[in-house]
Amino acid sequence: MIEAPTNSTVKTEVRVVDKARNAGFLDAEARIYASYSLEPRSRDLRLTKPAILVRAVEVGTGEPALFLHGFSLCPAHWTPIFARLPSLRRIAIDMPGHGASDGVDYRGVNLRSWYTAMLTSTLDELGVESAHIIGHSQGAMFGMWLALDAPERVRSLVTIGTPAVALGARLDGLRVLARPGIGSFMLSMPKPAPMYRRILVDTIGSHAVDAAPNGLVRVTYLATRNSGFGKTVSTYLREMFRGIDAVPPRYVLRGEELAQTSRPVLMVWGRDDRHQPFAVAQEKVRNVHAVRFVVVPGGHEPWLDDLEACADSLSAFLSN
Repeated sequence: MIEAPTNSTVKTEVRVVDKARNAGFLDAEARIYASYSLEPRSRDLRLTKPAILVRAVEVGTGEPALFLHGFSLCPAHWTPIFARLPSLRRIAIDMPGHGASDGVDYRGVNLRSWYTAMLTSTLDELGVESAHIIGHSQGAMFGMWLALDAPERVRSLVTIGTPAVALGARLDGLRVLARPGIGSFMLSMPKPAPMYRRILVDTIGSHAVDAAPNGLVRVTYLATRNSGFGKTVSTYLREMFRGIDAVPPRYVLRGEELAQTSRPVLMVWGRDDRHQPFAVAQEKVRNVHAVRFVVVPGGHEPWLDDLEACADSLSAFLSN
């Protein structure tokens, strides 16, 4: 578990990895990639600012595109999109506390600064000066922060689904998971398959789960069995809610800040995304000239609902 940077000296502690559990996750992930005839290359990135190990998976060559999954999900969710974007160097990372990446304790941390530093260091370790950033859910919010705070590292930005709280979504149903002790316990406890499937349905919708590639529910569950997952997500949510409850709120992007976006942005929204209505989000970015807003069929992870509509929007945007 990595203690995230605060105003004091960074503290670290060794995390003991359950090798058998990790091997199960990697094997399940490999099966998903193989089902799409993809041959990924995997490596560990040992970052120094912040000090954390982040695992990266790469497919193909071409212009680099960095894919950021949402919390409680995993890079395997990108495989249908990967298969539809063959001309790119597609790079996905296990987010902190997920899969084979280190966990993080976010208590007292500015999430925006931390994630901007982490993504910048990730690009450095990959040898990438700038990349297309494609983010889903929380990953979309991190991409928005990077595009605003380090625009020289971003060629273009694609956000898919509600970008956490960046556009004002409340997400109050997650507050119980931010509570000290109980939140980490609830996130870390093993879950029977039917219970976990219901949790995933609450996140991305029943149709998306039913339409998902074989084994995706299993690999997603195994990605959350990382020993640092519970503390990582619980402390992240605690800081996120502290930020949005502050006056003025942190992490919620104001109109004048959104207007400073200098990189091309595509926002892809599932018509039935229950985390934030598309009309509310569309109004938030109505006057931002750099943003193109597209509504597609589906929910919070719309490419599992309608791959063609979602992939065609991404392909057209990235080819310009």
